[in-house]
Amino acid sequence: MPYYGGSRVVIYRTDYFKQAGITKTPRSLNELSADGKKLMATLGKDKTFSAFYVAGPDWYSAMAFVYDFGGSIATLNGSQWTGTLDQPNAIKGLTAFKDTFAALSRASKTQDEAHPFPTTPFAQGHSASFVGPGWQYGYALDPKAGNPKLKSVISAFAMPSHVAGKTMPAFAGGSDLAIPAASPNKTLAEDWIAAVTRKDGEQGIVKSGNLPNSTALLNLVSGTPGKQLAQAAQSTWFVPTAKNWANVENANVLRNMLTQILTGKKSVQSAASSASKQITSMLNAST
Repeated sequence: MPYYGGSRVVIYRTDYFKQAGITKTPRSLNELSADGKKLMATLGKDKTFSAFYVAGPDWYSAMAFVYDFGGSIATLNGSQWTGTLDQPNAIKGLTAFKDTFAALSRASKTQDEAHPFPTTPFAQGHSASFVGPGWQYGYALDPKAGNPKLKSVISAFAMPSHVAGKTMPAFAGGSDLAIPAASPNKTLAEDWIAAVTRKDGEQGIVKSGNLPNSTALLNLVSGTPGKQLAQAAQSTWFVPTAKNWANVENANVLRNMLTQILTGKKSVQSAASSASKQITSMLNAST
C-alpha cells in the first residue's frame, strides 16, 4: 500500500532571476533554456556558475527528458523486456538533455549528483537553479549544509515540458507499506495500514513535508515547495518494474551512457544503442 509520495521540482533563486530580467517562471523547456541563457549572460563570469545546475550522470533528471518526449527506458512484451533508449523519441529526449546541460550547467560530466549535492553550489551562490526532490529545498537552507540567508530569495516551480503549459514527468518516489507473507497477525496489520493511510493519516504525512499517497489528496498540500511538488506529481515516470532492474542500476548503465554522451566519447545514438542492449540483456537474465 502506498504510504506517501514524492516528486521533483526546480528550486531557484528569485534574486538571480530578477537580476537577469526574468519576471516569471518558465512554462516550457524552450523558455527554461532562454531564461537560462539570460542568467549565464548576467552571472556567467563566475566560471563555476550554472543557470540550471544538473550533474551529467544524473539519470533521474535525464530520464525525465526521455519520458517527456515520449520515450522510455524499456518495454515489456509478454515476458521479455526490451531496452528502448535507442528509439527515436528517447533519442530526442537525450538530445534535449545534452543541449540543456551544454548551455546551462557547468557541473561535472562524470561525477554523480551526490558529489556534490546540487544544494552545495546553490547555497554558495554558484547556481541559479537546480532540479531535485522536495527535501533539498530545506537542505539548501540548512545552517550546516546550506545557507539560511537564502530563505527570502528561494522558491520553486515544476519542471516545464517541451510542450508549452505542461510539466515534464518527474521521477515518482515515496514509500510503501507491506505485510510479510509469514506474518502471524495479517488482520491486525491490515487494520493498521488502513488506519495510517486513510485521509486523516495522510494529512499528518502532508504536515511533515511529504506528499499524500494518492493524487486525489493533492489538494491537502499547500505552501512552497509543497504546492509545486503536488503539481509535478500529476505527471510522473518510474523505472521498469523488472525483477532485475537493480542490476542495471548497480552496473551504472545509465550513468555511463550519459557520461559518454556529454564527454563526446560517443554520439547520442551510439551510447543509447549500447545502453539499450545492456538493459535488454540484464532485464532478461535468468539469474
